[in-house]
Amino acid sequence: MTIGKNIAELRKSSGMTQEQLAEMLGVTPQAVSKWENEVTMPDIMLLPVIAGCFDITIDELYGSRKSAEKRKAVNYDEIPEMLYDTIIELTQRGWVDSVEGKDLALEKEKMRSYLDENRQVKTVTFSNEGGAIIATSEIGLLHRGKANAEQLVTDEIGRVLEILSKPAVKKVFAFQTENISKPITAPYAAKKCGITSEEAAMALELLTEIHVDHPTEVMLDEDSPVRMYSLDSGEWVMYALMILKTARLMEENQQHYFNYRGSYNNLWIQ
Repeated sequence: MTIGKNIAELRKSSGMTQEQLAEMLGVTPQAVSKWENEVTMPDIMLLPVIAGCFDITIDELYGSRKSAEKRKAVNYDEIPEMLYDTIIELTQRGWVDSVEGKDLALEKEKMRSYLDENRQVKTVTFSNEGGAIIATSEIGLLHRGKANAEQLVTDEIGRVLEILSKPAVKKVFAFQTENISKPITAPYAAKKCGITSEEAAMALELLTEIHVDHPTEVMLDEDSPVRMYSLDSGEWVMYALMILKTARLMEENQQHYFNYRGSYNNLWIQ
């Protein structure tokens, strides 16, 4: 990609018009237009200033490493927010790019605030190559490629859905996710969840069956073993959580979403 095309891409992703960029650089909008259309090239003395407008290096301005590809160190706690921001930015960029003159950062923040305040609103992204992303203020789901129907009708899947649909299982799982670091016993879970000890024991064993819980036998004395349960630290907990939260979205049946399909200029808001 040429430097002119890079300037155009960087300007749009920053939510600036040609007039705004020209004002920052002290040139005319026509000059910026000529750069982006590859009629002329910016003066070499302007390159550091142009790069500074987008907070990148001159090498990046030439396209050797795009600003969108820059890496920065993040801790694990920041990753969900970073991915959520990416989805919001992708959807909002599609809207802003089709309406010249809008401030991308401001529109992105407005959209994020709206999603936070209206939990029923979803962002749905379908690519032209197959696959989709759906995100709410709470969850984000990614599907790559076309669904394989054969993978959706196995008995094992039915068993997982059957287990997670049981009221006692949902109550115990909800309590455990709010107290994720605490091992529990069936009587303790029963008291906290308002169910019988038998129901709690059944729920914990079923969660163990689908790898959500991990049981441990603790000997209080030689004749009194106690069965303790703790949430598995792996991906199984997140699978169960996403299944239940996605089912909640389907049950609510509130079709209120930002829907983005295909190219940036094809965005509908419902």
